[in-house]
Amino acid sequence: METLHGKRTALAYRLTAAVLIAVTLLAATGCGSAANDNAAAESSAAAPPSITTRIKAGGNPFEVAGIQNPQKFLEVFAKVQTAIAADDKATVASLILYPLRVNGKSGTQLIKTRDVFVEQYDSIINSNVKEAIARQSADNLFVNYQGVMVGNGDIWFGGSADTPQVYGIIAVNHDI
Repeated sequence: METLHGKRTALAYRLTAAVLIAVTLLAATGCGSAANDNAAAESSAAAPPSITTRIKAGGNPFEVAGIQNPQKFLEVFAKVQTAIAADDKATVASLILYPLRVNGKSGTQLIKTRDVFVEQYDSIINSNVKEAIARQSADNLFVNYQGVMVGNGDIWFGGSADTPQVYGIIAVNHDI
């Protein structure tokens, strides 16, 4: 049978071991060290150049999305922003790569023609989508292999396989 003194000794050993493990982990990760503080300051100071700066320097920040001409893409993006702000349904419809994938709480719908899009414009381009495109800066677009994203995925842009390549809206996530 273990004595009270034995229980206290075992508890002291466990506490000491826990403290040593914690100190070792803190030392290994450099928590609170000047080196980490300097590294954090350097990484925030060395933010990547903006999309427009990269394009002006001859780069293509949209290449991963399959977009070949970044300047032409930005022109289409600006046209979409302007057309949605004006509720110009016909112009928005002309800037879509059909079929348009429309995702919502009720599922996915493929819009195959301009006429169908114009008929359903108000339910597809709702206030959330309008707000997202209005707030979106070209310099803060998210780009990956799936396309170019506006907001939190409210609108996705892509490029066609045509020559010359055509750019436009490929998906709208209107009430997710």
